[in-house]
Amino acid sequence: MKRSLSPSTVLILAVAAVLLPVAVIEFYVLRHTGGTFMYPLDDTFIHMAVAKNLAFQGNWGIGGHEFESASSSIFYTLLLAGLFKLFSANVLIPFLVNFAAALFSLVVVRRWLEKEGVPGWGQLVILLCLIFLTPMPILLIAGMEHTLQCLFSFLFVFGFAGWLERSVAGDGVGGKWKLPWPVIVYGMMVTFIRYEGLFLIAIACVMLAWYRQWKLGFQLGLISVLPLVVFGVLSVAKGSYFLPNSVLLKSEGAPLSVHGLLNWLNTLLVTKLTIVKTDGLAPGTPRPGISQLATQRLLIILPLVYLAFLKYIRQRVAYGYILMMLLVCTILQLCFASTGWLYRYEAYLVFCSTAIIGVLVWKYGREALQGKAVIVRWMLAAVVFAAGFPFVLRSAAGFTKAGAACVNIYQQQVQMGKFLHRYYDDSVAAANDIGAISYYKTAKNLDLWGLGNIKVARSRKNNYWTPAFLDSLSRNEKAQIAVVFDSWFPDSLLVRWNKVATWTIPNNVICGDSVVCFYAIGPGGRAYLRQSLEAYQKELPWGVSVRYY
Repeated sequence: MKRSLSPSTVLILAVAAVLLPVAVIEFYVLRHTGGTFMYPLDDTFIHMAVAKNLAFQGNWGIGGHEFESASSSIFYTLLLAGLFKLFSANVLIPFLVNFAAALFSLVVVRRWLEKEGVPGWGQLVILLCLIFLTPMPILLIAGMEHTLQCLFSFLFVFGFAGWLERSVAGDGVGGKWKLPWPVIVYGMMVTFIRYEGLFLIAIACVMLAWYRQWKLGFQLGLISVLPLVVFGVLSVAKGSYFLPNSVLLKSEGAPLSVHGLLNWLNTLLVTKLTIVKTDGLAPGTPRPGISQLATQRLLIILPLVYLAFLKYIRQRVAYGYILMMLLVCTILQLCFASTGWLYRYEAYLVFCSTAIIGVLVWKYGREALQGKAVIVRWMLAAVVFAAGFPFVLRSAAGFTKAGAACVNIYQQQVQMGKFLHRYYDDSVAAANDIGAISYYKTAKNLDLWGLGNIKVARSRKNNYWTPAFLDSLSRNEKAQIAVVFDSWFPDSLLVRWNKVATWTIPNNVICGDSVVCFYAIGPGGRAYLRQSLEAYQKELPWGVSVRYY
């Protein structure tokens, strides 16, 4: 029998498995950005812009003077603001936070695996599957809140399920139960980090209600939503919506008509749960692709795993609770939230599912297959391959695209931000991608897409987001320049402005469009914009092509 690996060896190898792909990708990125560290998403800069304004100007927004509910993660933005205040604003800080979160996640999961009786080699195999299927290196490079979401989702789901198993077995339905304070804290953190955490809290509260623990369910729900309620009340007091603009603009309410309700249900039950629709999507909408397909496969994999290991789940009911919570949460994620945008929205579901499935397979897989005919084993292998292969494709796409995405953001969004900082730092600029330009630029920016502007967000929710409205708002805000993707806006808006130039990036894999267009708004601004663009052109990265009009 092979000697088992020590805990420290398992962790060292797991951390190396995270860092090696990161090092390879970052080496590629630094070669193509002239040594500039970069993230593969403009959203990371939104967090940093809000955090910088909060840390140094005391304002929650992409600008320094107006409250703008542009961040969908309250905790992560507060965390970055605190770190910026302590160490100054530095683009490396989100990366370091994610590295710490990834390291702590590996420690927590390894300890849980050890507690479940998985030996060292099994721990390493499961951790490697978790690392590459999530995929954790891509979350680390993205610099967003999703690594923390994976960590606290795991802590809450697995902690709650273990406690519930012990409570049911020890006290029965009528006994007096006490919810451990760590589980309550984890519940609060999953919502504090991402609003999708509400799915997990709702599921847990329903499970408590099933066992007639109404008081505990109310306690867990109240404490878990408290940070969101406090932020929502503050947001409303500042003249914004209760929910962040990014959450509202990505959600779809049920229409108040029979025909509209049927179409809405069809979208949920067919388009979101069973097929992957990639055509006809609105600009700025996350392209689902392999992310949605992989997430849909969890609707097959989780029930099959439950049935395959039912004999053992009856002995360890916590495993069943975990599988059930993840299955229901997957349904809610597909129906009411997003997948895609660099494989991060569904990452917490893949992370937790990989952990629980890995334990069941390692502990009971060989025993469950004993006595099965060869043909049955081959059929099972085919089913496993068909169900699991989208996760392999999803991870492969993540590792393939991450480096190119970082270069894209450097070529487009960062150059936009640096250009506006140099030539329009004291002027209002209108744009639809507002992360990097808000981080680099000092003066106010007008977000024409609505994530960072309540007036635009209201116009989109109330169906008066029109060319006339956007043009009037831009002029009332005294915007001198618009930097936009033409494909995101109707021609009837763009013809009202003076088009001066376009920048086109090659090999686009992440930006909303490969072509960004520069417009002068109002008379007298065209000459200065042309002059400024010509002066900045020599600093554009290699491969960016410029066209003047």
